[in-house]
Amino acid sequence: MSKPRNIHHMPTLAALMTPFPYHIDTSATVEEALALMEEHGVHHLPVTRDGDLETVISRRDIERANAPGHRLEEQQLYVHDLCARRPYIADIHDPLDRILLAMADTGIGSVLVMREGELAGIVTVTDALRFCGEYLADLVREEDDSAA
Repeated sequence: MSKPRNIHHMPTLAALMTPFPYHIDTSATVEEALALMEEHGVHHLPVTRDGDLETVISRRDIERANAPGHRLEEQQLYVHDLCARRPYIADIHDPLDRILLAMADTGIGSVLVMREGELAGIVTVTDALRFCGEYLADLVREEDDSAA
């Protein structure tokens, strides 16, 4: 049985982030990024340049770039070719409700989580859904236990 959750305390990003995420350099090829995603079963990779956090690349970014009409077959694409947007960055202690609502309102699929200026983790829509599902299941179990 999972640990009961305090429903009167707002969790922070630390509660659901994937810590120490795999990342890739801007100079890597798109094929290298896709291979890293497949190897580790992830859909988002933080992107660094000379060790500093730059942005994030997703499997969807790569799929869009490889769609017919979007890429010249002979052209080698690099991670930096697909990373024009600014990432959503939050602090590890930010309240979860604020971040989840921002993700829903803006349609972003991931949040890079920082701790004291360093990348500490990543939160994706999948992480958020899994956390919320487990949270709700715990609430139902607690109600069932108290009714018995």
